[in-house]
Amino acid sequence: MINHLRQIAADIDRLLADDEFPATVRPDYLRDAVRDYPVRGGKRLRPAMLIWSCGLLGGSESAALYPAAAVEVFHNWTLVHDDIIDQDDTRRGAPTSHVKLAAELGGRFSLAADDAERTGRDFAILAGDLQQGWANDLLLRSAEHGVPPEVTVALGRRFQKLANSDLISGEALDVEFSLRELTGLKSQEVRTMLGLKTGALLQFCTEAGAMIALNTADAEHPDVRKLSEFALAAGIAFQLRDDYLGIFGVYDSLGKALGNDLREGKATVMLLDTLRLASAADREKLLGYIGRETYSDADLDDVRRIMRDSGAAASNEAEAARLAEQARNILRSFPDNPYRQHLLDLVNFLIDRER
Repeated sequence: MINHLRQIAADIDRLLADDEFPATVRPDYLRDAVRDYPVRGGKRLRPAMLIWSCGLLGGSESAALYPAAAVEVFHNWTLVHDDIIDQDDTRRGAPTSHVKLAAELGGRFSLAADDAERTGRDFAILAGDLQQGWANDLLLRSAEHGVPPEVTVALGRRFQKLANSDLISGEALDVEFSLRELTGLKSQEVRTMLGLKTGALLQFCTEAGAMIALNTADAEHPDVRKLSEFALAAGIAFQLRDDYLGIFGVYDSLGKALGNDLREGKATVMLLDTLRLASAADREKLLGYIGRETYSDADLDDVRRIMRDSGAAASNEAEAARLAEQARNILRSFPDNPYRQHLLDLVNFLIDRER
């Protein structure tokens, strides 16, 4: 899997670096911002899922390349806007888009700090808007690179439903949850949000790959639906594992501070289940930890104990493992070939990872 993933990443890197869509964007600093996140690199897991789903059903990797690039650019515009919403300063070891633009514009136009921050956010929003247009353009150009026009149009419609309507709805729910009292949220609401915010784009990847391979505009084809179910199960398993590592991971492996979700009061399935299942004393103690600026090792050890004692930590692991096995079983229903193995290896990576 790893070698082929690197090859796909290199192909996507070249396509995006050479693509002319951003070239006409003005002013120059906005053009640079449009290119920035997509060409920073990354694992390119979403393009790989699309290409491997296509190959699984006998399709051509080259025909899947432009839709795969479209998915990657789309993913990156959501990161630009997420970073603004979350007020994050870094992304992949470099300044976030709005921070980078604030520094550029503040220096270029001698802006006061507050004005530079506001203007940086404004232009980052525009950069994300343009990246969404770039993603749609890449997808439409699939018709020039091996995907029949009828299938390209059908892919465009699924793109708007899954990548736009569903994913952004999931993001909106995530933001709404931050405004509500944790004790009033139910873990099933979070699962629904995860299916939209995390699962929808992965579903598009597998559906698109299958539709290209089968040369069909029918998103309800049985093989398309099965791969969509696979992606949803794998996506939620991934997020549950991510939430678990945010508390139980090892800092050196994870690469980010443990307890971030707790600090932000983020509604995760594991946290809500802990609040529901813990003893009254532990529940009050856990509520006291939420929102702190810093956590000592002893604090985190106590949070872990509460989550273990309540049974929520074990339940989270069991649910992630069940969903991962559901995803594997769907894949096993397809004929064995190298692409199926790549997808199986990907599921194993998502559930077994330590970072």
